[in-house]
Amino acid sequence: MLRPVAIVTALALGLAIVLTSANKAAPRWEVWASLALALTVASGSVFAYGVQRWKDLTALRSMRVRELLRPLGALLLLAVLLLVPALVLSPSARAGWRGWGLSTIACVGALPATVTMLGILRSAEAPEGGPGTRVATLVASRRLLRRLLGAVGSLVALATLALGASPAPLSSPGVVLIFGGTGSLLVALAYVPARAALREAATRLCDDLLPLGDADDAATVLSRTEERAKLEQVLEVDHNVMTDLQTGLVIVGPLLSSAAAAFLPGSTGAG
Repeated sequence: MLRPVAIVTALALGLAIVLTSANKAAPRWEVWASLALALTVASGSVFAYGVQRWKDLTALRSMRVRELLRPLGALLLLAVLLLVPALVLSPSARAGWRGWGLSTIACVGALPATVTMLGILRSAEAPEGGPGTRVATLVASRRLLRRLLGAVGSLVALATLALGASPAPLSSPGVVLIFGGTGSLLVALAYVPARAALREAATRLCDDLLPLGDADDAATVLSRTEERAKLEQVLEVDHNVMTDLQTGLVIVGPLLSSAAAAFLPGSTGAG
């Protein structure tokens, strides 16, 4: 029930932003309007998706949102501070409330997913249960985190393209690049610590289950090494974090913002 409500609510806000635009006769207005509506629909969908993933996480490990208020507050404060350069570069951005309104909708849409990423970090730092439970939790958390990265990364891409496609002369291509880079950085700051914590927890679990330090003979060393390698593969201990970011965020965010500036040279601020 939450998903249709979230999508309809976000879409209604998007329609209000698009239909009140004073630039309907401008070139590429249809492109901007389409991207703006796609962004709002995606924001509503990702919001509901993030809420559901939070329920999945709390089914693995009991926790409350209030436990994450401090890291979430720090991330939101950093988001505000990183957006200041965009405002400095584009003083007229205040008039582009539609662009910032769309950005706000995207941020709200990404909020539950971001909270879930922070919850995964906390869960990994304080594992619970026996070895089997810990393995199951780590595997499920890893898959969950990867899906969350793709969902939030899609919002960064759509929001950056919508800003870049806007027909009104209110912001420069540099602002579009800053926006895309800032969005990518903020998502990475939520994702990377959680991924690193999962890797550290997986390594500790391998040490507990298959220690190599007390192996006295070659046969035992080889056997444990082989078994440990299999467990590490299941837990993705050696998986490169940059691979996830390159495919899910770093390329999707900044490169799309660069494409918006390059292929829509007249695009600036909000509609």
